[in-house]
Amino acid sequence: MKAAEIESVLEAAEADGLLSPEIEFGAAFRAAGRHRRPMTEESLRNVASAYASAGLLGASQIATAEMLERLGDAPRNAELAEAIASGLPQDILEEALRQPDGFSRTADALRIAAANVQPPPTAVFSANSANSEFDPLLLAALKEGAEIFLAQEDVAPARQASRLLDVSLAISPDGLESDLLCTVAEAAGRSLGDGVLLINGLGAAVLSLGLPYDSDEGRAVAAALCAVVKSFATGASLSAAHAGVLGLEARRASSRKSCNVAILPISDFADLMPDCESEGAAPVCTVLTYSDEGPTLARCARLAISRTAPESLPTILERVANCGGEDLEAALGADRLKDRGFSDAALDRVSRALSDGLPLNAAFSRWVLGDEIISDDLKLAPEKFDSDGLALLSAMGFSRKDIAKAEAAVDGTAEDIAAAEFRQCGLELHVSAEAELAFASACAEALGGNTAIRVTGRNGLDMADAAIAAGLSTLLVGIRAPANDDVADRMEQILALADELAIESDASFAADENTSVSDGHGQSARTRLPDRRKGYIQKASVGGHKVYLHTGEFEDGALGEIFIDMHKEGAAFRSLMNNFAIATSIGLQYGVPLEEFVDAFVFTRFEPAGAVTGNDRITKATSILDYIFRELAVSYLGRDDLAEVDVTHDGLGRGAGDATREPAEFTEEAAQLISRGFSRGQLPDNIVIFDKKREEKQAEEDTETEALNAPDYLSEACPNCGSFTLFQISEDGEAECDTCGQELQDFTEVPS
Repeated sequence: MKAAEIESVLEAAEADGLLSPEIEFGAAFRAAGRHRRPMTEESLRNVASAYASAGLLGASQIATAEMLERLGDAPRNAELAEAIASGLPQDILEEALRQPDGFSRTADALRIAAANVQPPPTAVFSANSANSEFDPLLLAALKEGAEIFLAQEDVAPARQASRLLDVSLAISPDGLESDLLCTVAEAAGRSLGDGVLLINGLGAAVLSLGLPYDSDEGRAVAAALCAVVKSFATGASLSAAHAGVLGLEARRASSRKSCNVAILPISDFADLMPDCESEGAAPVCTVLTYSDEGPTLARCARLAISRTAPESLPTILERVANCGGEDLEAALGADRLKDRGFSDAALDRVSRALSDGLPLNAAFSRWVLGDEIISDDLKLAPEKFDSDGLALLSAMGFSRKDIAKAEAAVDGTAEDIAAAEFRQCGLELHVSAEAELAFASACAEALGGNTAIRVTGRNGLDMADAAIAAGLSTLLVGIRAPANDDVADRMEQILALADELAIESDASFAADENTSVSDGHGQSARTRLPDRRKGYIQKASVGGHKVYLHTGEFEDGALGEIFIDMHKEGAAFRSLMNNFAIATSIGLQYGVPLEEFVDAFVFTRFEPAGAVTGNDRITKATSILDYIFRELAVSYLGRDDLAEVDVTHDGLGRGAGDATREPAEFTEEAAQLISRGFSRGQLPDNIVIFDKKREEKQAEEDTETEALNAPDYLSEACPNCGSFTLFQISEDGEAECDTCGQELQDFTEVPS
């Protein structure tokens, strides 16, 4: 075959999809170029950690994107501050503010980044080093989504040239086009030199010929196809046994330099091989493909049915094309959708979208339903559901379980219909692990090795052990395990509680709006501080910079204002802090809880920062604002969790520390005399507050009583005790002493 002829054959084969363009081997097989190494406990743990980190990165990017999307296009500063307090990274917010249309653009960028997170490279281990003692660690890595290749021999370098040959496209309605297959294989082998030619589509080829995948005849055809490709691509001999299966003649080996021929589980090459229905020696996993005309059975599936039961093909095509309505009814129920506002026109649009192969979230999106249906019929904002119809279903009252069941029904209906029809034709799409191993082993025997099989969680490690024992390399493909039942139940409870808290918060906010004092403009009125007010001054040093904090209190002892004074910081910074204090004070007087300021500003990070001196509770701070609001939280809110030193208030005694009395609870009477913040919400033990008004009133009552009950004393002294407390007790001159009780007969007062 001459160079011009080779080039012509390659161009035609690439145009038909039979052969891929020349690519690097590493692009087709992710494990390419990686050296085999013995499997160890440490290596498996490292693999699991690497994939877990990649999964966490993607999840965090999606979560951050959702936080940005909830903020809308033009959020207010208060909403942004609340988002920062809720965990939105400050750098992400700054990036969103930096760009025009930054919030939606940044959210889209995060979603794209999450979708394009590159998984760690495939871990390659020597197949003979795998044993059962590593099974627990191996399973743990696979549950994190790891990809592990157990290789029987070294893998070709990643930069080596390679092509993919889809043998299923050499099957026509008339059978195998052997001349085409042989010519393309030879041209590909000559163009690659010492590269790698990957055989693809064996399962689809066997199916296209109408042969059961797990039959002896099917395995014989697959092995013969491998032998033919190897013979013409490398110049190897073709045995009479393999040639006879396909009706060809045997070939002798040639001495020309040859490429390598292999069957490997390739990466996704949908753009290069659009009609490829299977990878390597794996069976056909689906029979559906989508085109502009809607869903049709794949090429190999149509060929298979036309060979086994041609009269049933139109019926199958019709059933698959009309499965959208069945999907919708099985998923959510048309009646339930109508009850929630869906019109017949809307249901028709969704059914046609599902019939066209769109997933559930796209079928209920804005671009399918239209703005008029979402806004007029469903009374929702269309821009919130550009591409996420699942959010629309949730807004309409469908639970997470309903949506999950709907997705499962939509994803599987068409394939289930086709699989049932295939079984009626005597064909089976899903075969046992033993049948897959037998199929791959027959191909490996024809190729003389260089065959790998993909093993997923469906068959597990038992199939991997059997494949290794049969001399096959094995690619273990893990799937990141979802949360177990315990975690799922707990998350459901947490989300339900979050919904309840949100509802309660909204109700509380509405109640506060209804009961708040209005100043005539729909806003809460400002509470002024008394002209003569209590408070305290705290002097401290943060990172070597002096800070004076002045507080002012309402009559009940609650914080009402603050002043921040700093020296030697420059006029701009000092003025900024003064005005910040004024803004905070106004907020406090308009009813903003101190807790909100504390949550917003503690642990903010900027200079000056560092060690704190002069404060008995706080020893370090990340910024001036962090120090100030931690001090206020400790003094006025009792937030000892924000303090670093536990100090007991002391006066003449030290409370429980020296067995004297403990500090008393701060009372309303105490708030009239001393600062609540200065005493940090406790009454120092050297101060006792008496109920003065009650004592004065009692004293007045006692005085009045005594005044009312006291007798008129005589001017003479008692002859017995000498006290001037004699009073007359009868008109006959009898008297009695109020002091000693002596009674006197015929006692007559001597006139003065």
